[in-house]
Amino acid sequence: MKRRDFVQICAAGAACAALPAPGAEPSARLHGRAKLVDERGTPIRLETLAPDVAYVFDYPFVATPCFLIRLDRPTPQAVELRTESGQPYRWEGGVGPQRSVVAYSAICAHKMTYPTHQVSFIGYRAEPSPVAPSGRVITCCSERSVYDPSNGARVVSGPAPQPLAAILLEHDPKADEAWAVGTCGGDKFDEFFRKYEFRLQLDVGPRARNTVEGTTIVRELTRYSTQWAQC
Repeated sequence: MKRRDFVQICAAGAACAALPAPGAEPSARLHGRAKLVDERGTPIRLETLAPDVAYVFDYPFVATPCFLIRLDRPTPQAVELRTESGQPYRWEGGVGPQRSVVAYSAICAHKMTYPTHQVSFIGYRAEPSPVAPSGRVITCCSERSVYDPSNGARVVSGPAPQPLAAILLEHDPKADEAWAVGTCGGDKFDEFFRKYEFRLQLDVGPRARNTVEGTTIVRELTRYSTQWAQC
């Protein structure tokens, strides 16, 4: 086994601990290793992320967007969660300054609403709203599912059957740079590609299901999507 692969496996295990049942799918999955960079290709330093602002990057596939959020408070060291199928897993918290930086798939676990370049019906809302009076949550305005990003994207309310899949981040504390290396929990990628195959072909073309490797560009959600629904 190559040393880099070993380090990635250790990082995945540290960020997401599976509590497996016989024959169950693993909760942590490694994908391509992609460094988080800005639109000029400069590595993102996590301490420079604005707190309580939604950022978006594509991972683990070219057509699957994810949220990157620096919360205004530290995350717990461990949160017990379950996938839609009942598979238990443990999310081990954020990375970076005070363990406050988290990343999740931006594909809603209910009907797979996701941010497009035209509009986003799902996003992080720092301020209170009719759907989420406490604020600081990820909300999907399509069916009003609400997720808590400080607790592994646990479902707070609404019809979503499971948390959002977490994105495993490998963090270099010295340089304060980060790489996306895998996913944790239940993902919806196969179902997502089946449902939106035609739309993704129009938007992205044949690269839609290509694995993201090397780098992935991080943008504020307000720059990723032209319109942003509020609820």
